[in-house]
Amino acid sequence: MIAMDNVEGRPDYGLDAPPVVYGFAGLAVAGALVAVLGVSVSFWPLTALGVLWLATGALTATAMVLSSRIGKIRLRDRLLDRERLADDADVLDLGPGRGLMLLGAAVRAPHGTATGIDLWRAGDQGGTSRANCLANAARLGVTGRVTLVDGDMSDLPFPDESFDLVTGSLAIHNIADRAARRRTMEEVQRVLRPGGRLLLIDFSRTAEYAADARDAGLAEVRRSGRSFAMYPPARVVTAVKR
Repeated sequence: MIAMDNVEGRPDYGLDAPPVVYGFAGLAVAGALVAVLGVSVSFWPLTALGVLWLATGALTATAMVLSSRIGKIRLRDRLLDRERLADDADVLDLGPGRGLMLLGAAVRAPHGTATGIDLWRAGDQGGTSRANCLANAARLGVTGRVTLVDGDMSDLPFPDESFDLVTGSLAIHNIADRAARRRTMEEVQRVLRPGGRLLLIDFSRTAEYAADARDAGLAEVRRSGRSFAMYPPARVVTAVKR
């Protein structure tokens, strides 16, 4: 495995779903206050409720932070190592955010290109921006091979058969419109070269992605079991263009 996070500094891939993390942290604080109140008035049901809130909030927030800081990086490394990218592979990442999958692929294909397309919505990941993605690329020494495009993944502005690998992590589920999610898979099929691969990580709608990939004409579609390296536990969808 390539120790990419030690090359020219350590990238910061951000906190996933920060409003949700902060919400659970707030639940933990509220639970602590309720538990103290229950003890002070000697009302055990209130104390039990406070302890439940405290445990649920603290454990969930901690799991999500560990997922963002450690788990998703380890899962990314394992999956991209398994791909055995050619040195000159051209990779497209859907919704790169701060560059987790995009830059992981760029390091593994030192003579290839890495293109990311994103709408840069900060609510989906803490600090998501073009600037932060490029800062991480600079830390890894791959800036010259990274291209960032402002755009919609359901309407890709790239020619047919442009990429050897299309990746995405916790991205497609942010498209609210069902028809647009289906178009995204059709667009993936269009821009992949023959023999090119799809690699998606998500905690929701993965059965839908797999079905849409088959309908779009992709082959060898597989949907993994849940990986607890991330929280919420994620699944991996892979496919190949015939």
